[in-house]
Amino acid sequence: ATSGAADVISTASVYDLRNVGRGGFTLRKENVSVTAGYAYGTENDYRSHSFNVAARTETYEHNTIFELSYARNFDSVCDRVQASGALPVRFRALEGSEGCFTGTDPLRTTRAVQIDGYQGSWSQSWTPSFVTQLTYTGQIINGFQSNPYRSVILGQGVRAQEYVPENRARHSLTARANYYLKPLKAALRFGVRGYWDTWSIAAGNVEAEAEKYLGEVFRVGLRARGYKQSGALFWSDDYTGGDPPLGPKGQYFTGDRELSPFWSLTLGARVMLQMVRPEEKA
Repeated sequence: ATSGAADVISTASVYDLRNVGRGGFTLRKENVSVTAGYAYGTENDYRSHSFNVAARTETYEHNTIFELSYARNFDSVCDRVQASGALPVRFRALEGSEGCFTGTDPLRTTRAVQIDGYQGSWSQSWTPSFVTQLTYTGQIINGFQSNPYRSVILGQGVRAQEYVPENRARHSLTARANYYLKPLKAALRFGVRGYWDTWSIAAGNVEAEAEKYLGEVFRVGLRARGYKQSGALFWSDDYTGGDPPLGPKGQYFTGDRELSPFWSLTLGARVMLQMVRPEEKA
């Protein structure tokens, strides 16, 4: 930052305990199943009501599987009460979770978040050794999506709670393939995923994994993953110009590194030892 100091800060260190209660049921008839469920989650600064429904069918001698699912969240986020008439560049971040959801603290309020999630997948067994899966995932979010604790330095020592749009649509398309090399006792797995949303973030990743048996009890595996994404339209690493137009690059501003441009490369290896009882070998 041009001010010589970091332009993203957190104003609170939060200790939290999440509690979740859930229930659901599944109905099956021959090759078709329908599932429904509900969950309620609580944190010191967050409340969540969610339900989901899903349908699954298997056909062509169980070699083809189609799945559709829908989920809906009705969530509430604790936030700080802002001064009457204040502009977003003067919003103050939440100091802590004390007083949230009590209804007795005049400096605490709640913001609503509604999330609709959709998913469809097609899994196909082409041969006993080759399986593929294609999955589309969509999500529409409406409501308060800022981190209430995160502040951004806008210049001249002014710290404002980050401010992001209340609407966001997200999409991803994933393709996976698994291939088993029986003569080598080895498995190969590949995956490709593309992502885009209405905040102008576009991302993609490629994954590859190989696993091989060494004898009857040892397995070794290698894994590689590459990921790259663009930044949100309104993201910047320097908001120190003061009020608009020199400060925030447009109406919104954020210090969330997950909305910034970045790339990553991950490499991994593992060794597994599977103990077999003498009676299981018989």
